[in-house]
Amino acid sequence: MKKILSFILKLLFSSALLYFFLSRVDMHSVFNTIKQAKMNLLVLTLFVYLSIIFIAAKRWSLFLPDGMKYFKLLSLYFIGAFFNTLIPGLISGDAVKVFYLYKHTGKGTGGSSLASVFMDRYMGLVAMVGIGFIAFLIGFSHIKGTQMVWLIPAFAGAFSLGSLVLWKINWGRIKALSTFYAPLMEYKKEKTVIYKGLLLGFAIQSIFIAVVYMLSLSIGLDVKIFYYLMFVPIISVATSIPISFAGLGVREAGFVILFGSVGVAKEAAITLSLLVFVAMTFVSLLGGIEYLRVGRQAKKEEAEVKS
Repeated sequence: MKKILSFILKLLFSSALLYFFLSRVDMHSVFNTIKQAKMNLLVLTLFVYLSIIFIAAKRWSLFLPDGMKYFKLLSLYFIGAFFNTLIPGLISGDAVKVFYLYKHTGKGTGGSSLASVFMDRYMGLVAMVGIGFIAFLIGFSHIKGTQMVWLIPAFAGAFSLGSLVLWKINWGRIKALSTFYAPLMEYKKEKTVIYKGLLLGFAIQSIFIAVVYMLSLSIGLDVKIFYYLMFVPIISVATSIPISFAGLGVREAGFVILFGSVGVAKEAAITLSLLVFVAMTFVSLLGGIEYLRVGRQAKKEEAEVKS
């Protein structure tokens, strides 16, 4: 019941935000812009976005024991994307990855699996904040006097404080957290793994920013690249907070508010946001197909065992 209630609340929140922003734009203009988008660039962008999953699966493998097959992790990453984007609220994609990983390894406790998923996510967040803050420094003269002057440093400061709290306080003393915290702390000894994870994290975030930039070019937007470097990480973090249905509403609000601050029309910002969601849905549908394939394979194996 709690999950169902959470799902309903997220859906209502997303619906309210979508109604608020969509009712204030000319949707006819939005649809026309989508129709006139450069199809070849849109298709290319989808494949570029798809590469993120392949790199992310490689990053996840860094935080797992040797012997884990890459294509198994790739399968789980696609399935996780499916649950995160198309079935949010009821089941977390990260929870699905933890469950299948633990089921696949059959060793130790679920804490190790959870720690590996957390580290994979954390590397992505570090890269988001790093890229956003570097872009803030480079483009400071262009945003001086706007709300971005305090928003981005506050965003980076809050994340840094949260990281200090996570890594400097021994949360393992709390019994309920000990099985997760102990394997998490082991990663502090693996400096090379951390550096590789960060490098792949920056690659993934850079590709995602490039995807948004390519989508903007497909609809004829002309916005300086460092604005994407600043705004996209903030929007990504905002949509990852579990308060909405697949980030809908929050994503649109982020694009309208942030890109609107540098002169992008609401209709163009909404169009760009919707195209980003289409790209995410494309990858998620592939994850849904993989989920069905894995399910059929599991049933086949169970039938063979019984026979």
